[in-house]
Amino acid sequence: MPRIQPLASLLFLIAFALPAAAQPLFRVIPSNVATPEGGQENVLLIQAGDENFSVRIPKGYGTQVRPESCSIVFTAENGASTITVQVTTNYPGALPKMEDLRDIAAKKHPGASLVQSSTCISDYGMGLCFDLFQPGPSGLMLRMRDAYFSYPEGSFEFLFSCNGADYDKSRLSFAWLLNSFRSRPGPVKKEP
Repeated sequence: MPRIQPLASLLFLIAFALPAAAQPLFRVIPSNVATPEGGQENVLLIQAGDENFSVRIPKGYGTQVRPESCSIVFTAENGASTITVQVTTNYPGALPKMEDLRDIAAKKHPGASLVQSSTCISDYGMGLCFDLFQPGPSGLMLRMRDAYFSYPEGSFEFLFSCNGADYDKSRLSFAWLLNSFRSRPGPVKKEP
């Protein structure tokens, strides 16, 4: 499918366009957790500074951990979308006001149109979310959802990107990942 190559290139550039602020301790360990139905789910245990978190790996997505940028990139197996989770020392303890963070998110994505600002919810708590459209190569329209959650030492940014034509199919994986984001007690270690 020729439209994926330009999209993949654009997504890579967007994910790493701006360097993160000072980087916290960052470790990611793959693990499994039992589901109430008796099955197993793949999760990532994340250590960010002195805090511990976990997220479920979306079904149908590959995972790449990038320690140098304190990020995790989930890529749909069909190449239609990516979700980048980045840990930074920005906004420790509280996010800026929605209007201020909206302006910051818009500046991070030059050429994109900000179409909606809202709150978003994860198992960890309340965050702020911004929807953007950005024209891409070969007439593609890139849709992005940029979500932020603060924790005591910084923040997590979740950036979902896909071709506008694939948005309705792909956004459920992003919602599923956000809903699975939670704080974990104790040190990050591989579970049996």
